[in-house]
Amino acid sequence: MTTVTETQHPVEKILQSIGIIPRGVQDDAINAGILEGKSIMVSSPTGSGKTLVGEIALLRATLDSKKGLYLVPLRALAVQIAKILDERYGTQGISIGLSTGDFHTTGEELSSYDIIVTTYERADSLLRRNASWLPSLGTVVIDEVQTLSDSYRGARLESTIIRLKRLVSDLQMIVLSATIDAPEEIAEWLNCELIVSNKRPIPLHCRIISTSNKSAAMKEIAMTTVQSNGQCLLFHRTRRAAESQAVKLAAEVGRQFTTEEKKNIDAELESVVNWDVRLPADLKALLHDGTAYHHAGLDYQARRLIEELFKRGMIRVICATTTLASGINLPARTVVLASVRSPSNHNTFLSGNQIHQMLGRAGRPGFDNRGIGVILVGSSGEADLVRHKYFKTITGIDGKTKELHPKYDRLSSKLNQANALTEQLLVSFDLYGSSTIETIKNGIFSESFLMFCSVRDTKSPHRILQLGEISAITSIERHALQDAILSARQNVLASVKLREKTDSVIGGIVTVWQGGNFTSRFSAKLSPDGTVEGPMCSCGSPLDSYGILCPHLVALGFAASKELGAIADYVIPLALSETSPLGVLTKLSLVEGGEDGEYIITHLGRVVNRLYLSIPTIREMIAILPFTESSGDLLWLLRHLVAIESGSTLDESYDNLVAGVASTDIEVSKLAENLGLHVGDAFGLLETSRWLLSAISAISEIGGFEQLTTRSLDLLESLDRSLGKKSENIREKEK
Repeated sequence: MTTVTETQHPVEKILQSIGIIPRGVQDDAINAGILEGKSIMVSSPTGSGKTLVGEIALLRATLDSKKGLYLVPLRALAVQIAKILDERYGTQGISIGLSTGDFHTTGEELSSYDIIVTTYERADSLLRRNASWLPSLGTVVIDEVQTLSDSYRGARLESTIIRLKRLVSDLQMIVLSATIDAPEEIAEWLNCELIVSNKRPIPLHCRIISTSNKSAAMKEIAMTTVQSNGQCLLFHRTRRAAESQAVKLAAEVGRQFTTEEKKNIDAELESVVNWDVRLPADLKALLHDGTAYHHAGLDYQARRLIEELFKRGMIRVICATTTLASGINLPARTVVLASVRSPSNHNTFLSGNQIHQMLGRAGRPGFDNRGIGVILVGSSGEADLVRHKYFKTITGIDGKTKELHPKYDRLSSKLNQANALTEQLLVSFDLYGSSTIETIKNGIFSESFLMFCSVRDTKSPHRILQLGEISAITSIERHALQDAILSARQNVLASVKLREKTDSVIGGIVTVWQGGNFTSRFSAKLSPDGTVEGPMCSCGSPLDSYGILCPHLVALGFAASKELGAIADYVIPLALSETSPLGVLTKLSLVEGGEDGEYIITHLGRVVNRLYLSIPTIREMIAILPFTESSGDLLWLLRHLVAIESGSTLDESYDNLVAGVASTDIEVSKLAENLGLHVGDAFGLLETSRWLLSAISAISEIGGFEQLTTRSLDLLESLDRSLGKKSENIREKEK
């Protein structure tokens, strides 16, 4: 434990003045040199005090007259962190800034703050816009770094980290992670001192329960917990399931409360402090019975009220979606997972890290002597699958009991996904101005977590990156191990007789030298579900779980390339869903060829990058803008683009929301209620709409669509006026 001495560091004095004494991982970080500017990574369970490690480093930066940046995955978490920092250090003369959106603004208004709390995406946006204050950073805290493995957001976070390190050579990086497998890989990549702790403030006991009636099982578990004066978190795949279960539990939970306790809840809900909190009528009734549902459809104030009431013990049960698990500090005695499937795709499993982040909420320090984590499954077969996928089974000290211990995932890079790679190539061109593909590959991409892991992973393909033009051979090299490629080049892998040679299918008989014939083919045809048929082989394993082709397909690909040339260069990349990032950028006129093999980012490309538009969004925008002639067309385009960015399906209720906000004085909450929308969703859609309207106006102006530019700016100004936002002159900003 850190002790008070004559040479006590000024940061420790600040902490002491507000009653904080570093311990555990915080003390470890101090001993590892965090106060001297050392970069630190902490991998430890929920509730172990990681956040304070970040605070210590941020205080060090401000005392050295530098700025601090705190990055988090969610807006709600950013607001929570900013509030905590301001309450703790605002009286110490340290100013705290918060920025969670407004991708179309420069961020210069943040220059006056000592510490800025923001989301990953906003930090990325600030880098793309070259905010003038970024070089004055001394410390950056990356919270929940396990988001690197997120299929949608991971590549942007990876790129953001690389560019921050490039911008400030002596930058202190503080990397915070829930418990993960192989944390030393991230620590080595970022040159951080690694601190690993598996100590939980409360012991966790996990169970897998097979049941044919999950709702009844959840009720039994919740009531057992509540009747013993505990609290329970129930995690569901969907909002509807969370709301439905809360309704089923409320009456029974409410019967465990005294009349006085219910009066206290009602008094809290009616207090002056909570007058402005927008609560759906059904949720307010549930809260009266000490029960709530919690998801991103609720507005921020409603979610915070629920969390505060739960922390104070005034409500006992929350039925939530996975949004509650991402960094929000809300422990409970018992945590139940109703499903291990992804909210967006029932056929996809949640990662081990996601599962254990939710289960890790079990156990409330100071109230419980242990936490209980339960996963509900529908059969014994599913129980075996879940046990094998998410746990290590260890024999207890009695030699008989089988204890479930968490099995964590290694973090993996998502930079190599097609749209992500194309977007980050555009980011690189904006950074370099003009460059060859090789310079970019050997520069910023060589510093990526993707390349760091590939040189250490025996399962990495022969060709990790293909930024330029693609061919049959480069596509095969992206999906084959080095030994297979070398054998194919030396013609010792197998012999091939081509049978199919069309512009959609290449196939043949592959005979291996050890004996045996295999029917292999690359098909660019579309299957009935709209997906490409892809590679096929009679060996039964055309592609393994790492995306590596069987040797028979490797041999077929090399033979086809040699014999068919251009046809193979067309079919095989399509069959393997390979695209050329450079080809996409040039086709969209975001970059153009220059001299000596260099490519130059265009004015359009620079604007697209700084507006923070994804490749699917700008592709659709460029295609549809010329046909957007009326206000109705503009609203349709806006709905289409918002749906792409939000990953949701929108109907006419979205049009009515935007039109209502722009043309009436009706409150957003009332409009949302009338249209059957959740308030939180309504505000999120409007925020995304403002950003995309600014983008439409900027791209329209470049394209010479004057009427569309005017219409989009008029609609943006109407939304800003109704929402109390300050509009910026988008035309001037993007020139």
